[in-house]
Amino acid sequence: MTFKQHFTFFIRSFFLQTGWNYMKFQNLGFLFVMWPFLKGLYKNDKDALPSVLSRYLATFNTQPVMASFCFGALAKQEELITGAKTLPQFNEEFSQWISIKRGLTITTASIGDRLFWGTLKPFTLLLALFMWITLGIKVFEIQPEQLQPPLAYTFMACIMAFIAFNAIALLVKWQGIKIGYATDERACFGLTKFDWNRTIYNAKRIGIVLAVAMILFGFYNYLKDARASDLQFITRATIVVFFVCISFITRRLRIPNLYLYLAAVLVFNIACFF
Repeated sequence: MTFKQHFTFFIRSFFLQTGWNYMKFQNLGFLFVMWPFLKGLYKNDKDALPSVLSRYLATFNTQPVMASFCFGALAKQEELITGAKTLPQFNEEFSQWISIKRGLTITTASIGDRLFWGTLKPFTLLLALFMWITLGIKVFEIQPEQLQPPLAYTFMACIMAFIAFNAIALLVKWQGIKIGYATDERACFGLTKFDWNRTIYNAKRIGIVLAVAMILFGFYNYLKDARASDLQFITRATIVVFFVCISFITRRLRIPNLYLYLAAVLVFNIACFF
């Protein structure tokens, strides 16, 4: 794979979710990502291109960042298909392409959902909250106008969280294309190069430590001088702790977190109103 092809995959991968639909999910975006590569690969056999495109318009669904491993692996397998000299060899490589697509999309979806949606995104949110508290922004209390910190502090924390998430996502997206293309099924197309489970485990533990530190710091900061005005903080902090505890129960009962989030938003709005 040339640098130009690699860069084209990378840029077009940002549009994977384009055309998302309930029938075949990311298939239109998947074809959009692969199209320049396929057009160049089949430039001398344009009669075969319609049937090739129909393969790429089949159902495709995985985690958008980890999809880069699929792009690289399937591009390599497509080259093996075009290089087949006999019909049995073609059928073998074609079957292998189907197996790679099916297995790799499931694997990358599982890893990506746990790493990016379940771990990294909440972790960067905690990072932003921790920065707000250390910069003097009261998360659970309304400050008088004269004591409010500069607005730049608020944006600084948001920008740092945004950069932290996307720096990791862009690195995985860029490397995934190259690694997926360069390795084979024995290394699960590069996925075994990383200890994903340990990475997810360590990130969650760091997140727990950060959350505990933030809570302790908040209690120390707001409760060191017990006053009647602290009732507002105590009420909101109690609501937060309550919903954190409830989240463990809903997970065990397999109740969708969406309902919990809606309930939390409703309760917070009522508490803030009064």
